[in-house]
Formats: sequence, structure tokens, C-alpha cells
Amino acid sequence: MKTSSRQITYILPGKKWNGFNWHEIWLYRELVVALVRRELQSRYRQTVASVIWVLGQPLLTMIVMSMVLTHITSESQQGIPTPLFVYSGLIPWAYINQALYKITLSFVQDPGLVTRVYFPRILIPLAVAIAALADFAITFLLLPVLLIMYGTTPSLTLLALPLVIGLMIVAVFGIGLLLASFNAEFRDVAFAVPFLLQLGLFVTPIFYSTESIELPWRYLYALNPFVGVIEAMRWSLLNPSNSLPLDLFLISALSAFSILIGGLYIFQRREPNMADVI
Repeated sequence: MKTSSRQITYILPGKKWNGFNWHEIWLYRELVVALVRRELQSRYRQTVASVIWVLGQPLLTMIVMSMVLTHITSESQQGIPTPLFVYSGLIPWAYINQALYKITLSFVQDPGLVTRVYFPRILIPLAVAIAALADFAITFLLLPVLLIMYGTTPSLTLLALPLVIGLMIVAVFGIGLLLASFNAEFRDVAFAVPFLLQLGLFVTPIFYSTESIELPWRYLYALNPFVGVIEAMRWSLLNPSNSLPLDLFLISALSAFSILIGGLYIFQRREPNMADVI
């Protein structure tokens, strides 16, 4: 009786994190482009309502919250008119809200892609994170109009905007990768995300400044990675009278990269069993 000469390779989670094959991910870059294109087409193709909805949500929120905040206090925030202050925080939040929810569902919405075809599965949430930047760009369109209305001129701090956007993507991708990895097996995670995002709207300095948080609680508050993102985004776009709180920004940045590393570790540990649980 002949025995087969073929070797059987078992893919099992390692005992410790050994990093990622980043070269392999680079080789699949064309797949990332295809996945991003598919995400954009499914959301915006043959519809104007999606664009209007993406732009209308932060606009209506800005109007309502500006009226509420103006009623509470007539003073501007950090020398910035209240509508501008609120909207500059809602610009990154539009991306955070959309990207986190879609990344959480990214694996379970593509079971065939996950179970039948081999490729680095991390590309699925990565493509979602990149495609969601379209919401950020659409929301950004209204800002020049508001700047003209309130006579505000951006300064050289605008040059820091790409770095702030990069930190925003890092924070969202890290948290999203954690949520997506667990949601592949425990579908209850997806039900909790909308509530967490709603809560995050109030524990992130969108409608108020971090200066309203007393020390030393302000440093604990800065562990929320989106605190640094919002404050730095507002500083880079509007150049407020107060300088960027560098200590809070560094704490948030460290938190964002720590979460990203944790998300990569958890994903690598759970990826080998992902096809079975989905």
C-alpha cells in the first residue's frame, strides 16, 4: 500500500506574536485597491442620497448643538465661534463613526471571501478604513464655507493636518481590528458598537474643550485616543488662541499606537480559526 508523499501543513495560532509578513501584504496591494473600490461603489454608486446624508448629519448636529451651547454660554470656545468649534470636531467624528462600525462587521459580511480564498485577511478591515475616508472628505467640504462665513483664515498649522489624519486612521484601525476579531466569533459585539459610538460622542471633546476637564483627570481622559485627534484636528484647521496641549496629544498618540499593537496581536491569534467560526 503506497503512502502519499504530500506534506500536510497545519496552521495554528502561535504561542506568541511574531509580527506580520508586511511584504506579503504589499504584494496584495492591488487587492486592497479593488476592495476599496468595491466599498465605495456599494455606498455611493448611483445615489445622491448617501452623499447628502453624510454631509447632512454633521451639519444638523452642528446647528442643534451650536444653538444649545450658545444658549448655555455666549462665550466662544478657545476664541473660536461655536459653530466652527463644533463642526471641526464633527469632521473627524464622521470618519470615526462610519469606519469603526463597518470595520467591526467587515469579516462577517464577507464569509465567502474569508473562507474560500487565501489572502492576508487583514486587508479586509484595512480596505474599509481607507474607503471610509470618503466620508471624511465629504464632511470636509463644508469647512471652507464656514471659514469664510466667520472670517477665519487657516495658518501654517494646516501643514500638520496629514499627521493628524494619520493618527486618526491608526486609532480607528486598531480599535476596529479588535472589535472585528471578536465579532467574527461573538456577534453580540456588533450590537454594542452603536451604543459605544453614541457614548464616545460625549466622552470626546467635540462639544467642549479639554480645558473643562480638571487636572489630573485630564491626563486619564487623554487615554481616549480620539481626544488627541480632535484637539489636534481643531488646532491644525482653525489655529485657536490656545496652543495644542502637547502633553495630552502625546498621551493620546501613545494610546492609539498601543491599541493598534494590541489589535494586531489579537487579530493574529484569532485569524487561523476565523474561517471556522464565521
